[in-house]
Amino acid sequence: MLSKSQLLLLVVGLCLSVASADVDCSKRPKRMDPKKCCAIPEFVTDELKEKCKEYNTTSSVEKTDDSSSSIENKHHRHHHHHHHLPPCFYSCVFNETGIFVDNKLNDEKLQGYLKTVFASSTELQTTVSESFTTCAAKNAEFMAKMGDRTRPSPPPGAPICPHNAGHLMGCVFKTTFKNCPASIWSDTEPCNELRDHFNNCKRPNGPGPSNEEA
Repeated sequence: MLSKSQLLLLVVGLCLSVASADVDCSKRPKRMDPKKCCAIPEFVTDELKEKCKEYNTTSSVEKTDDSSSSIENKHHRHHHHHHHLPPCFYSCVFNETGIFVDNKLNDEKLQGYLKTVFASSTELQTTVSESFTTCAAKNAEFMAKMGDRTRPSPPPGAPICPHNAGHLMGCVFKTTFKNCPASIWSDTEPCNELRDHFNNCKRPNGPGPSNEEA
């Protein structure tokens, strides 16, 4: 006979199975800007944009894509083109802030920066901080798996810089969206459908930790 705790786990498991089964992964949700669902303020300050402006460019692949620059579309395209987040730009941002240098996350620098850009929401500070911790661990795991294998060369004329910064930021965007605080979440049917699909439907993995399931 099952104990009360075992019975509870069984019921929870069945509920989760039913919830996942309700999501039709073969049907893509309506495309929309996730920022309309999860109202996350701009992560990069104007000052940093100015300092790193020479690196804030997209690849030729991106320029021929007619979709918007929303987080969702960036994530969708990332499975095909892993240059979607300009790695040199985020390398510059991380170097200027000291958040992520030499593949190491500086938690003190991160907390200080998040208190500045998300000053009005301690809940969002916590969520994004947890996203960085999760994604930095994935990055370290990915780097260990890669070993001495080299990355593909950038397009002719493009600057050479580590891809880790772009991968890390893509992962942070995705993980934060999945765990968006209720205080800034738009509780509408399209948004809920988008997040349900995002959370329950596996997507093909491309190179880099930002494509892994969080």
